[in-house]
Amino acid sequence: MTVQTVHFSRGIPPLEAIPSAAIAEHTSAVLAAEPDRVFQYAPIGRHTGDQELREQLGKFHSVDPDRVFVTNGSLQALDLLAAHMLRDSVAPEVLVEAPTYDRAVQIFERHGARVSGVPLRHDGLDLDVLRERLRTKVPAFVYVIPDFQNPSGVTTSEDKRRELVRLSAEYGFTILEDIPYRELRFTGTAPTLLGELAESTDGARVLTIGSLSKVLSPGLRVGYVIGPPGTPQALAALAESIYLSPAPLLQVVAARALANGLVRDNLEHVRRLLRPRHDAAVEAVRQTLGDVQLCVPDGGYYISVHLPIRTDEESFLTAARGDGLALTRGSAFYPADSAPPSGTAFLRLPFQALDPEEFAEGVRRLAAAARRAA
Repeated sequence: MTVQTVHFSRGIPPLEAIPSAAIAEHTSAVLAAEPDRVFQYAPIGRHTGDQELREQLGKFHSVDPDRVFVTNGSLQALDLLAAHMLRDSVAPEVLVEAPTYDRAVQIFERHGARVSGVPLRHDGLDLDVLRERLRTKVPAFVYVIPDFQNPSGVTTSEDKRRELVRLSAEYGFTILEDIPYRELRFTGTAPTLLGELAESTDGARVLTIGSLSKVLSPGLRVGYVIGPPGTPQALAALAESIYLSPAPLLQVVAARALANGLVRDNLEHVRRLLRPRHDAAVEAVRQTLGDVQLCVPDGGYYISVHLPIRTDEESFLTAARGDGLALTRGSAFYPADSAPPSGTAFLRLPFQALDPEEFAEGVRRLAAAARRAA
């Protein structure tokens, strides 16, 4: 008998979270109204993105649209920022949360950085460790995902955000703030964006990276950077030498979706959809895995656990595959100089695309795999 695999491996939006029919209607309207423009190259010459889209993103984040640069997804934003910030550095160091988004580490390393991890606690970076590191060497930048972090689910506290921005001003490093999940809050009040805090802190520098993938559609490939004056133009010059211009059709459709309220309406729908899945996932972990180090977020896509095991990670993953589980290797979320606590396997458990019964079954299989790998 074939066992159906439970996928704890990818953080992609469930199909029911994407307003495909409404997006298709907007696309048809755009094609009927201005097919010549959207099938031609976008303007050449430090083009920072569709003007209406930048204006709508400016309204969405309450910033001047001239501070917005639009990219083909947030990974491209990370790649362009890394190229922009690391190209004149000699043996640059980048500090990240440990654990952190694995693709970001790959991008930074590809651009020549030595990526080093700062331990992530239940309320954000361990600032005592960060201060000690800063006294020795100031990094090119510090990369953080402060809201419902991928992979841990941790949200950085207000106090830690303020101190991190203050340290940016004191030591002169830049903060890259990545916020793809920020709008997916199910309960509580959102802490202040690091970028907002920097505006009232002399000498602090924060670049904010956003995306419409989790709030509208990943297929539209709309990411963006919010930075100080001059940064969008510098990124645009670099981008033009790489891909010449973005896809006008996708940006115009995204602009319409923001302008007519589709994004705001879909956000409410996604929160209503995911909140019960989040609650059921947390309950399943508590009931089945018992006393484990569990991160319970107030939103986003992920809960995480440090599961005690008495074997190595590879043996545990082999046992999990045998029980019909697809897991992402937890150690892959740690930079080379960091690792999960000894005697544990770090597990990112996406709940957004699983119904409660499927998630609970997956957790039962996790428990069985842990026993088999003991």
